[in-house]
Formats: sequence, structure tokens, C-alpha cells
Amino acid sequence: MSTRASAAVTPAVLPSTWQHIANRFSFGVDESLAASVRSAGSANAWLRSQFAWSTITDTRSAEVISWYPRLKDSPSAAWARVKADERSAWDYGFDFACYSMARKILSRRQVKEVMADFWSNLLYIPMGEDRSFPWRYSYDSVIRSRALTTYRSLLRGTIVHPAMSGWLNNSSNTRSGINENLGRELLELYTVGRPSGYDEDDVKNSARLLTGFSVRVFDDFAASYSRADHYRGRVRILGFTHANSSSDGRPAVNAYLDYLARHPATAKRIARRLCVRFVSDTPSSSLVNAVAKTYLSSDTDIRATLWTIARHPEFLAAQRKKVRTPVEDVVNVARVLGMAPTGSSSGESFAQKIIWMCNNMGQNPYTWPRPDGFPETSSTWTSPARVLRSWDMHYNLAGNWWGSQEVTLPARADQLPTQWPCTLGQLVDHQSRMLLGRAASGQLRAAVASALNLPETYAVTSAAKVTDWGWVVIRGAVLNTPEGMLR
Repeated sequence: MSTRASAAVTPAVLPSTWQHIANRFSFGVDESLAASVRSAGSANAWLRSQFAWSTITDTRSAEVISWYPRLKDSPSAAWARVKADERSAWDYGFDFACYSMARKILSRRQVKEVMADFWSNLLYIPMGEDRSFPWRYSYDSVIRSRALTTYRSLLRGTIVHPAMSGWLNNSSNTRSGINENLGRELLELYTVGRPSGYDEDDVKNSARLLTGFSVRVFDDFAASYSRADHYRGRVRILGFTHANSSSDGRPAVNAYLDYLARHPATAKRIARRLCVRFVSDTPSSSLVNAVAKTYLSSDTDIRATLWTIARHPEFLAAQRKKVRTPVEDVVNVARVLGMAPTGSSSGESFAQKIIWMCNNMGQNPYTWPRPDGFPETSSTWTSPARVLRSWDMHYNLAGNWWGSQEVTLPARADQLPTQWPCTLGQLVDHQSRMLLGRAASGQLRAAVASALNLPETYAVTSAAKVTDWGWVVIRGAVLNTPEGMLR
């Protein structure tokens, strides 16, 4: 496999447009991903191949669940462990967050991984939440299996899932006692949004239609459909009407969810959120309209919608205009440094420590307190405190200063030039190409030389002459450049 780590002092990098596409649709362009793009022949061809995710072998990522066997506990078994004080809802949630982060780092199915993250943040359920935790891994599996299918399919699989029913109180929503929580959020957050003009009657009818989905919360968490609890009677929600005369309301619910998924207002909301994630905080109306048009004409097909984004001139012109969130930052740095988790048997494991790294930078995975998910806007993540903590974390990761265990670290010799001597400036450029996929700027070379109190022309005669401190300063400084924090 060809990589950027060649014998040359200046390793080859991907063309800028290819690098841009790979950066936006992955969690970090490491050596393996760069090689995959080259092998595909172009970034667009690579993206197409990623859409066919089931054809991509992903052994290491698939093995991660074996590190967290309790995530596969049945709901009743999970609740029994909590009642016996063997585990807590938080323990299940922490395992889930570690599992998710490890998959982001290890997966070769990067577009699917990115979209699973995107939908998990839109159709959001926090980790370790008391009413949903026994079903959280199952919920994630539904999102993963449908992340590159259609939004209609995603809505059908998630809205009535036991985890969602617990989290947004639909388990308490019956014909004799309507709970509007899920019915309201379905309209406000997951589909048409407030500008669509729905009113309180629409919210009530939305909730009425969702009655019957039962979860025995704080009992054994068993899930079922109760015909006796389903509200019967004609409903009207926006332009949707249904007789809803059967005691089994599930066909009516599916028709309702399909209607919402196909609604033009939903198309605009999903298109805009996708554009904010993949293009810029302020996507133009022409871009949003183009994406929404594809969404509707393809019957909510996610791959077709993403393809429209990737081919749009506004996307192609948006290089280095999105800031990585803290979660994306940690995952990207781990990937480009070649730090791969191998297990999670103790608190010293890399898979667990990266959670606290994210937390230090202000984004503990799956802990946003509201059902609207973490903000997708870059402006949210650019406070001075966050930037300073990211800079510090880059040095920590570059030197593994947290002493993480259960992690593979590539040999330094495999990450350095194989032709010597080279100047300090050339070595900085080499690492910039390795970690960022682009040449180092004059400012970066000068900054590293100043930090090491050496001239840029200083001759490094062999790999052995690169000190531990110098190695961390060079790599940390490269990662701390604006380009290192942009995707």
C-alpha cells in the first residue's frame, strides 16, 4: 500500500480538493484513508465506494463491542445489575461513549461513521439517561444500520424505538393520559420545525397518534405495543389526515412518519443541518435549496443528498472553513498520529482516557442536556478556552503524556524521513504533510525553530538525532496550526 511516508523528505500529499472531500466526510485523513483515496482514483470515487459501506472490510471496528460486553445485556439484565448495585446507568453510558469513540478512530467505513454521528446528534439521546439506558446500544445499532439509507427509514426506526420512548416519555403516553413530549419534538426538532406553522392541536394529535408504544421503565424495561393504550379517532396534523380507527395504530404511525419525512419543510431543515455540518455555518439559500431538492426527488435518500453537497461549488470552495468539535479534534489527532485503541480493561486504557480528553475541551460525548443535540456550528467551538485546551491536548497526544495503555503507537522511525540529513524546516514540512496533508507554511517552520531555539537550516543528520522533546514540539505545533483544527 502506498502512503505519504515515502523515502522523500517531502512526502506526496493528496490534491487539495481530494483532501477537502476526505476531511469533511471522515474523522481524519490518516495514511490508510489517503491510500484508499489514491487507490480509488479520486476523492469522488472514494466517496462513492464509501457509500457501498457493506463491501468494506472493517474488522478492527467490529471487534470494539467485545470490549464492552455489558452493552449487549438485555434490558431486564441491565436493570437487574443496576438494582443490585453492580453497575449504574452512568456505567452503561460511559461504556457506550467509549465504544462510539473507539469506532470513530478505527473504522474504515468513515462516511458511514460520520453519518451515524450526524444522525445520533439530530435524533439525540444522551448516554446513561435513566429512562433509556438499557436500550441505548440497540438504538445506536438502528441508526448505524440506516445511516446511509433514507431519512424515512431512520424516522421509522428511531421515533418509536424503546430508547426514544423512554427518553421523551412516550412510554407514559396513553389514550387516557396524553404526554406531548415526543409528539412535539418530532415536529419541532426531527422534521418540519416551528416555521412550518404547526399549532397546539397538531402537537396533541401527533402525541395521540404515538400512543400505544409501551416500555416498562424502572421495572424490567420490556417494550411492547399496547392496543388498549392506543388512542383511536381521526387525526389531522398539518396536511396529514388519517382515520386512525384501528386499535393497532402502527400503520397510521408509519404513514405519518413518511408524510413528515417527505414534507418540504423537513427537506429544508435536514438540508440546512447537513450543509452546516459539511459546508459552513452560513450556507447559502441556493445550496440549501439544491440539497433539499435532491432530498425530495430521491425520496429522502441520504447518499443522493450527500452527493449533491459534495458536488456543489459552494462545498468545493469551503476548504478550511469548519472547525472540528472537541470530539472530532481528539478522533482526528488519534487517527493521524496512528494511535489505535486495542482494548478497554481499565481506566488507563486509551479508549477510556479519550473521553476525559474531550471533556477537558468542553464536549463530553453524548452529554448534551437537551434533545436538540450538540450545536453543529463552528462558532460554538472557537472560544479562547477551548482553543487553548485543544493546543494543550495536541501536545499531550503527540507525546502520549497521559500514559495511555491498550493503544498501539507506530514506531517513530516509520513516521520520519528515510533520507538524511534534512534541515529542521524540512522535518517540520515532512510532519505537516504527514499529519495535515499539506506543506508547512513559513510561519510554522519559523515558530518551531523558535520554540526549539534552533535555526530552520539546522541539519538533522539521522532519526536518532530527533529528541523526544523535539519530536513532541514539532508534531504538537503542526497540530496546533489553524489547519490542524479545521476540517
